[in-house]
Amino acid sequence: MQNIVIFGGVFDPPHLGHLSIYKAVSSHINVDKFIIVPSKNPPLKSYKPTATALDRINMLKLMFKQYKNVSVDGREALNKSNSVSYTINTLRHFHTKYPKARLYIVVGTDRYVDFKEWKSWQEILKLAKLIVVKRSDDKIKTTIPATLITINPVPISSSSLRILPNIKYLDKHVCAYIASHGLYINNQIRPIMSKKRYDHTLRVTKLALEITTVINKKLLSQCYIAAMYHDVAKEFNDKKVLSLVVKYDHQRFPTIHTLHGMASAQYIKRFFNVEDPMVLNAIANHVVPPKKPTILDMIIYCADKLEPARSIKDVSHRLDYIKLAKRNLKSAYIKLYQETNAHYN
Repeated sequence: MQNIVIFGGVFDPPHLGHLSIYKAVSSHINVDKFIIVPSKNPPLKSYKPTATALDRINMLKLMFKQYKNVSVDGREALNKSNSVSYTINTLRHFHTKYPKARLYIVVGTDRYVDFKEWKSWQEILKLAKLIVVKRSDDKIKTTIPATLITINPVPISSSSLRILPNIKYLDKHVCAYIASHGLYINNQIRPIMSKKRYDHTLRVTKLALEITTVINKKLLSQCYIAAMYHDVAKEFNDKKVLSLVVKYDHQRFPTIHTLHGMASAQYIKRFFNVEDPMVLNAIANHVVPPKKPTILDMIIYCADKLEPARSIKDVSHRLDYIKLAKRNLKSAYIKLYQETNAHYN
């Protein structure tokens, strides 16, 4: 008889704590199949996932790639309806698919304590055996039959990893996926920006994406990431900026203020694991552009200078510049650079 373990959760993002649960269960019973089922709308949580269903599935597949008995099932997460994800429905499916198998479901102590609130909880216990993963200091007061497995928990939560994707608690492939797909950027930048700076960032991003959609759609993902991160260090104090940018061309960057683009690039590389050189350069160059800017450099520079809150004192004929940027980006960039640069000379 096959042992099939079903492990549900939001996994937003999946982290090494989830991996430790798989290992703990695998060391306790002989697991033939370990099926991970990311949910869409958990019934006992008000939280709705930040990352898309496909992104969460992809991250899980990356983290568990080397474990041959693990699969990721998207039936809940990819369900087109907005219905709640009930465990009983998923269990009925697997019971029908594997009628001769012994089914298990894995839960934490928080879900074990409220287990009688689950839909059709008594039927769940008829279809599957319950495995509860607990910490050594967890006090459990319930009589529901279950196998208890004690683990040393990873001291992290998915919610904190959405704010700071710490490589210590994330699989390296998941970490790279988060950075390259721009996941959780809102979670990351909102706590370190004033509302004014955050609103400016959103306007710049919207305009940058408009221009990129016309100029080169292949750059949309990189454009989004660069625009959202471009002013991360704008409100940092001088000491913090200089701690991020140790070496720089003093002639090109005559004041600390002009370094915030370079500081932003260094900050997201260090704390948000962004490695894409095109993105990092576009952010670093948006204050003082290089002599030979890339397309992304020009898009971020133009969007920053032409976003809707800019007044005629900042730039003349803003709307004309935007129209020109969509027709001829380089021409718009050169004219805009000449005008804005003249303000500081």
